[in-house]
Amino acid sequence: MQRLNFILIILELLLTLPLSSRNETFYHLGEEQGLHGNQILQMLQLRDGRMVFVTDTHVNIYDGTGFKSRAFTESGKDIIPGYKGQTHLYVDAGDRLWIKTYGKLSCLNIRTMMFIKECRRLFRDRNATDCFIDSEGCLWTIDGRRICRNDGKLVLRLTDKAQVQDMDVAGGRVYIFTSDGSVSVFDANDGRLKESVAAYGGADIQRFGSTSLVAYSPDGHFYQIRMGKGGSVFMSFNTRTMKWKEFFRCDYPLHTLTLVPGGAYITTPLGYMTIDLATGSRTTPGPLRLPDGTSLTTGINTVCRDREGGIWLGTYNKGVLYSSPLNGIFDSEESVVHLTPVLTSVTVNGRELSAGSSIMPEDAPFTTTLDLPYNDNTVTLTFNTMKFVRPRNVVYRYRTDDSETWTTADADRQSNMVDDHGILRLTLEDISSGSHVVEIQASVNGVWNGGTCRMVINIAGPWWLSWPAVAVYILLLITTAVAGMKMYSAATRRKAERHSREQMLLLRIQQLIEKCNQYEGAVNTVLTDKPDKDARPAMNDAEVEFLKRATALVEEHLNDPSYTVEQLGRELCMERTGLYKKLMSIMDKSPQTFIRDIRLSKAAAMLSEGGHTVAEVAGATGFSSAGYFSKCFQRKYGHKPSEHV
Repeated sequence: MQRLNFILIILELLLTLPLSSRNETFYHLGEEQGLHGNQILQMLQLRDGRMVFVTDTHVNIYDGTGFKSRAFTESGKDIIPGYKGQTHLYVDAGDRLWIKTYGKLSCLNIRTMMFIKECRRLFRDRNATDCFIDSEGCLWTIDGRRICRNDGKLVLRLTDKAQVQDMDVAGGRVYIFTSDGSVSVFDANDGRLKESVAAYGGADIQRFGSTSLVAYSPDGHFYQIRMGKGGSVFMSFNTRTMKWKEFFRCDYPLHTLTLVPGGAYITTPLGYMTIDLATGSRTTPGPLRLPDGTSLTTGINTVCRDREGGIWLGTYNKGVLYSSPLNGIFDSEESVVHLTPVLTSVTVNGRELSAGSSIMPEDAPFTTTLDLPYNDNTVTLTFNTMKFVRPRNVVYRYRTDDSETWTTADADRQSNMVDDHGILRLTLEDISSGSHVVEIQASVNGVWNGGTCRMVINIAGPWWLSWPAVAVYILLLITTAVAGMKMYSAATRRKAERHSREQMLLLRIQQLIEKCNQYEGAVNTVLTDKPDKDARPAMNDAEVEFLKRATALVEEHLNDPSYTVEQLGRELCMERTGLYKKLMSIMDKSPQTFIRDIRLSKAAAMLSEGGHTVAEVAGATGFSSAGYFSKCFQRKYGHKPSEHV
């Protein structure tokens, strides 16, 4: 028993040691993992748990498995004359990310992942010189000595001329932190100034008057780091006693601040430090150990604590470092956090949808309804809980169409729906037409006390079963019936007319037969005794030889469409007129007809052989085009080339 108590005491001591003294490993996220830019200017955690990393070139949003990024453009930035500090991030209630950096302001709509011109309108219409977002997500603008809430219902008026550098709302009061090191407290209901308390005076006003960064603690304290030409100072303001407390001063910059239970992290050019807020003692960790075995001592620019207690460090040139609060060898407990699944991607029939599409106008985490055509009925929904500490322990359960039965899935089950990173990929195949509801919950301890992600998937019916299609069918049916009746009536009328013509033709034929019988003897005599004046005399040998020679010349140039009557005449040593008279006297054909008939005769032979297209035959027999060939062929033979056998 004594040995067990001793082990428990050692375990308790190890778990209560400051973070800096524990043998922690920092995991690395950089350009190799998809981060755009390794120079981290600032970072924060969104309400849904995703992490925002702002680099010198991009805004990166990390969902535990990958990054979604948007590049900065100069056209998307606006001048903010009242802000002279380094990068500062805010997220308002409308899911817009406001980024202030060195006198410039950008605004990213997180729902659509597009930069918007909201800030430009603010500074043009209101003559604002600076802006802030309070902890409730409300936007405030600075106009001269006025501080105006975006809804216009509250206007605060400053009495001194110090520059406003930070502000926040807590406990029904508005706290304004100015460059002279003081805080002005206003009533959040009527805007009356209640009190103004200075942290210091004299030369310290100039020494620490450049920039400010504050963080509010639920215990009623504002913690502030201030910088200036004379160095930096770390202080706290107690909202209950209205008193300042100074922790320490230093002659080097203090960059960023994040609060942890009972303490704080502050980054400096030399790395980072931890502060015990009860005693004020500071600890500077040694080199940071990275997974690849290397270490990092300096180059840390910013720090952020997530909702599980994990620490994120942004560096100047090595991306992001992350340390889990449960990374010691004796850690066995699970972090206490209420998990709500976040939809990170939607895949329809194998293609991933992106924000801004007609089906998914907003980014996946903000999509609650999908309207899909009937043939897009295989959908894969990817969920994550943004549990960066031991994500494999996440257990999901889901149900569809308001069923009372939940189906559980985790990384240990055979379905492979949940991977080792705690990512759930739920595939719904062959979804029927209609509206379907999918609900997802997550837990690590079997207590489903987090939120529910609810997705409505509407699958349209086939277009041929829609009401417009039915109306078209009815219209086509009526049109077809009317057209059929008209065609039947016209056919009946034509049949009657044809029968009448046939009867008249038979009557005329009968009359002609009778007349022919009467004069048959006389006609036969006339035909027998009368010579045929149109009979052409037989050709002599010279004419036969002439035709053979002319035919051979044409056949030699059969595939030459430019072979003309003039060329044939020259080769026969005849004038065009003489050639014309010769051929007319022998064959009653013009030279052009003579050449064309030879080509057509050869073409008919090729078509009879088979294996040639009409275009090939036309080219082989000297016709300039298949269309002209078909026209000449049909005129001579009475049918199309394609019908020739």
